[in-house]
Amino acid sequence: MTAPPDIVQVALPLPLLQVFSYRVPPEWREAVRPGCRVLVPFGRRHLTGVVVPELPPDPLPSPLKPILDVLDDTPALTDELLRLTRWMADYYVCGWGEVIRAALPPGLEIESRRRLYPGHPPAEPPGERAAAVLRFVAEHPGTTIRRLRQELRFASYALLHRLVARGWLQLEESLEAPRVQIKKEQHVRFAPAYRTPAAQEAVLEKLRGARQRALVTALQALRLEGVAEPTRAELLARADASPATLRRLVELGVLELVEKEVIRSPLEAEPVPKAAPVTFHPEQQAALDRITEAIEARRFETFLLHGVTGSGKTEVYIAALKRVRAQGRTGIILVPEIALTPQTVRRFRAHFGDEVAVLHSRMSDGERYDTWRQLRAGRYPIVIGPRSAVLAPLENLGLIVVDEEHERSYKQFDPAPRYHARDVAVYRAYLNGAVCVLGSATPSLESYLNARSGKYTLLEMRRRAPAVGHTPARLPSVRLVDLRHTRLVNGNPLAPPLARAIAQRLERGEQVILLQNRRGFAPVLECAECGWSPHCPHCSVTLTYHKVQHQLRCHYCGYATRHPGTCRQCGAAALEPLGIGTQRVEEALRALFPEARVLRMDLDTTRGRRAHHRLLDRFARGEADILLGTQMVAKGLDFPRVTLVGVVNADTGLLLPDFRADEHTFQLLMQVAGRAGRADRPGEVLLQTRNPDHRVFRYLLRHDYAGLARELLAERHQLGYPPYARLAVLECSGPDEARVAELARSWTEHFQQVCHQHAGGHLIDTLGPTPALHERLKGRYRYHVLVKVPRRTGAPPLQPLLRQALETFPPLPRAYRLTLDIDPAGLS
Repeated sequence: MTAPPDIVQVALPLPLLQVFSYRVPPEWREAVRPGCRVLVPFGRRHLTGVVVPELPPDPLPSPLKPILDVLDDTPALTDELLRLTRWMADYYVCGWGEVIRAALPPGLEIESRRRLYPGHPPAEPPGERAAAVLRFVAEHPGTTIRRLRQELRFASYALLHRLVARGWLQLEESLEAPRVQIKKEQHVRFAPAYRTPAAQEAVLEKLRGARQRALVTALQALRLEGVAEPTRAELLARADASPATLRRLVELGVLELVEKEVIRSPLEAEPVPKAAPVTFHPEQQAALDRITEAIEARRFETFLLHGVTGSGKTEVYIAALKRVRAQGRTGIILVPEIALTPQTVRRFRAHFGDEVAVLHSRMSDGERYDTWRQLRAGRYPIVIGPRSAVLAPLENLGLIVVDEEHERSYKQFDPAPRYHARDVAVYRAYLNGAVCVLGSATPSLESYLNARSGKYTLLEMRRRAPAVGHTPARLPSVRLVDLRHTRLVNGNPLAPPLARAIAQRLERGEQVILLQNRRGFAPVLECAECGWSPHCPHCSVTLTYHKVQHQLRCHYCGYATRHPGTCRQCGAAALEPLGIGTQRVEEALRALFPEARVLRMDLDTTRGRRAHHRLLDRFARGEADILLGTQMVAKGLDFPRVTLVGVVNADTGLLLPDFRADEHTFQLLMQVAGRAGRADRPGEVLLQTRNPDHRVFRYLLRHDYAGLARELLAERHQLGYPPYARLAVLECSGPDEARVAELARSWTEHFQQVCHQHAGGHLIDTLGPTPALHERLKGRYRYHVLVKVPRRTGAPPLQPLLRQALETFPPLPRAYRLTLDIDPAGLS
């Protein structure tokens, strides 16, 4: 079956599994191609969708609505990205339009927006909640429904519909322009008749005004300095002239204004660093030779580069990318955290200069849009960024690198698509006949098993690379501080052995990194008299105490309130902070070492643009002695003067009800330990724990990843958990707990019926529904259903069954939602 020329399928940015058919008016038929953005009507709204290469349904719905506008001259998505996004939609069981939205820069959408305005005054008392809504709209006329519901969580759609129906509110819909546009700037140049020195001298004699002559003279001087067409602002500042003077010279025909596009780039003001000389040790060279062989053959292959911390994995990535660039092909380098992007960009720019672009969510919408357009146009053949960069619009891909491939930050959760960038990278490399390199000192068990079974090629580097001019660095020594037998003085979170080790480094002028993977001052305030603790009114969690701001905050929904001072239950002034956060450790450091320069790096100190960059730059320049932080400080940072790493509470994460708890804890501790002793100075790691006999520490003391991996894999195989099974988590959420539980039970029964009908019910385990670990978040109750299928021959494919169950389940009430997560990174 072929599609009629006047009918296309459009993927819309909505949580819907299907695409939609639209009629193409005759005037748009030449312009409409797969990958182009189009404006279409959808219900009472207008939305921006993307034309996709999908056959229309048979029979066609009737009547078909027409496309209203075509928004692209050339397709926004290449054929390869359309194939990739289609695969992602199928694998992660989500809308194709949701995936496409993730592949496009934010702010491009043209859509209608519903806004609320005051109606006529109520003729009767409206009720407390309705009155609050009417009051908010009166104070903020034109507010969107989304903003109203963010401010007033009780403002349900049913309540708003009732207020509009009674005329107390007015609902208006308007088409909103894209948030982001091409930026242009006015430049000034001489008109054609005045571009010779003689003509310019002649006009200077004719001009009577001193300010006009000064402006012409300033333009001449700028031309001599190599600036032929300065910006309007630059010329006016140089000549100390007014806009009226410039306008008059344009009217006289002496000067002319031209508009030029401005490319917004976060790297524009960054100098290109010089590359340091590198000598490969034998293990590095062997790994590079094996990767190069696949690159030269233009053969798809996935490599797991398992190298200890400091073994020189980044140098291997750079050398492999040089081979790819020699072929005229392009590359994507993924890093797990935005905090790592500046350091990685510097190292790659030292070798590839202005060929490197960066792409991440901390950039402004304008920077992301311009970088995306430049990548699509081929201006940058290399892009570096966190998980979303895997969807960058590069063509002719030759290499994708996923550095620290084990990191959970590569898994997207909200909003959909809930993809894992590592797995998308492998599939995208397959589509392009490219090489994919997964690098880690502590690989995920999924990747490690794939490498051991031959699906990936395993490359190992067991020794650290030498610093320039030095012998190879050694892995740091690891010691445990047993808190069961070591008294903490006056509640100080730093035990004496760790405090002494810090003092020694400060005396020697060396640097220290401290990890405490919990921000704030204390995770709990508790009344010493009655045991009461303040909880978030919207979530089933205690509020974290932030002493610096004297606030209690919820780290899930953002709710904040002042410290109550006294217990709300018994009235006693006996609220005591329990547990340790980064602020508490910082306070202890300043008390113990008043002369030490301490930097704290957590979500609270890195909210601003380039905040990560500024903090790490200060530490790299030696402007601080101690870098204290959450897991941000554990990943990929390389500071030669760091000789001590301390972990304030190494037990964090071990007791979580998650089958991956041991794996994740080992990875975090091994990674942060690897920050110590990376140059010619020996490194030491001190871990404070109350569980010194735990197997994680037993293997950590020996730097024995392989030993722990074998033990964990044997357990997972016996229990039937990943990587020997495929998991999916279905979450049902909504404002009423009983209704959520009922809907979750109904969906579970429905899914089990689908499995019996289409797969005989064999080999599929359905566990639950049960309340989620955090049962209530942001005012919504959450119930989970765990679906498990073994990864072995004969097991039914999971995704078609889940898709069938979702498509045939009755529509949910508006305030309730089903969320599906394929291959979840955690079970919280």
